[in-house]
Amino acid sequence: MPHSSDHRHPDWDQALGADTEAIAPTHLLEHSQPSASAPADGRTAWRTIVEAMVFPIFFAVMFALCYVSAFHNPTPRNVEIVVTGPESSVTALVDQLASKVEGKFDLQASTDTAAAIERLQGREIAGVIELGSPMNLHVASAEGPVLVQAVEGLVQPLAAAQGQPANIVDHAPLAPDDPTGQALFYLLVVSTILGYLTITVLAQVAPAMKMRPKLGILAGMSFIGIVLSYLVSSIFVGFYEASFLENLAMLAVIFTYTFTVGLVSILANKVFGHAAIMVVLLLMIFMNFPSAGAAIPVDFLPGFWSGVSNFWIGSGAMDAARSIVYFGSTGVDKGLLILGGWLVLTVALLVVTHRPKKTSKDVAAHAAH
Repeated sequence: MPHSSDHRHPDWDQALGADTEAIAPTHLLEHSQPSASAPADGRTAWRTIVEAMVFPIFFAVMFALCYVSAFHNPTPRNVEIVVTGPESSVTALVDQLASKVEGKFDLQASTDTAAAIERLQGREIAGVIELGSPMNLHVASAEGPVLVQAVEGLVQPLAAAQGQPANIVDHAPLAPDDPTGQALFYLLVVSTILGYLTITVLAQVAPAMKMRPKLGILAGMSFIGIVLSYLVSSIFVGFYEASFLENLAMLAVIFTYTFTVGLVSILANKVFGHAAIMVVLLLMIFMNFPSAGAAIPVDFLPGFWSGVSNFWIGSGAMDAARSIVYFGSTGVDKGLLILGGWLVLTVALLVVTHRPKKTSKDVAAHAAH
């Protein structure tokens, strides 16, 4: 049943802070061993040091470029809102506000409140303003408190001008212990780190490992790591007030995402060698999290990042998980299509690039024929 809820301001620092932890372990792994090119007399190998410093410089520049460009000015961009009520009143209000909100909100007039609410619950629009006494604002806070806050900012002056309060009706409330809606995002962050760090560690301790056992370890680590992270986080935020089957389906999505991130890491190692870590960070940290629509809703991102979110893996996983947990799987197909596309494409590229190395016995046998 829809119910009213009060909306808190999101904590931007909290939303961004987790991402920086993803880098340190890999950096230590990459540079913890002495360089083979170090001078035997103990002199400082300055060329090796300068080359190694490319990594932290790359991280600093890309972090600033991607995160600041995406999050520096969250502004609604053509957020769809339906205004319902008597036709004459609705038309007059939409015409009155059109020029004031142009570019920020796309106001649509309707006399059918039930149909508009159905579109809201179907994740097609961001809110419904129902004219009357009181004025009702229908929202879905699971889409992001920032979005709800912006819509409220549009409605509150309208209600005040009519001398009445705005009644907020939430059709997809967040869990009480997760009022910012960031718990799923942090699970996504942990899963990303788990996927690529598993492969990075394997590349260090077992560089000659064959593909089949590598995939088995990746699958096992993805399952164990996700379950442990999920159970630990549930101590603080519960189970999103979703059913057992909904939580299970959400974890299946996160597992598939984690496994795919690991596959991307394997592919990057095969294609780019020592530079793979930079490629993986670019794809899974710097491009992935700003476009995921978690810290800031997609409708508030600049054009480039909003466009990237339409096909990037983190956005797909986040959207699918959110659909399952908060919207009864409504609209889950879009996120699953993105996630499945990445999985299929990565597997195909791995098959193409996987060339088993010929042993001396293979070479001898071939020469004999």
